[in-house]
Amino acid sequence: MQPALDSNTLDRLISLGRERGHLTTEDLRASLPIDNMSAEDIALVVVHLEETGVPVDLEESLLSSPSKPAALPRQSAEIIPFPGPRARPKPVKEKPLQPAKPAPSESRQEASGITAPAHWMIVGAGVFAFAVVSLVIFATAG
Repeated sequence: MQPALDSNTLDRLISLGRERGHLTTEDLRASLPIDNMSAEDIALVVVHLEETGVPVDLEESLLSSPSKPAALPRQSAEIIPFPGPRARPKPVKEKPLQPAKPAPSESRQEASGITAPAHWMIVGAGVFAFAVVSLVIFATAG
């Protein structure tokens, strides 16, 4: 719809259509600037009116007329020049990747075989949850 249409205009059309039981093309011409609207805009208004329960007796020539195109603002495209041979960046030699060295704390833990107490707590919680689920399944199965 065009921005010139406000909700008051549509509300007036809806109330008029509910009073009369339907709307005609003349009713729309009296309330809307149909001559300045595209076929898509008119169709959107008619769909909105019919969704609110107001039938519209519309001339088919209003919806099929290509003589009223919607005025679209022209947008210009940004032209980006193609880079010439001098615009190419020179390749930079990169050093090959070196393998990462393990952190000193990791190597000490692995060597001594000691794991953090938090790991044992997680393992214990998992075993406990498994036991509870197993007991529930066993109790409900029998």
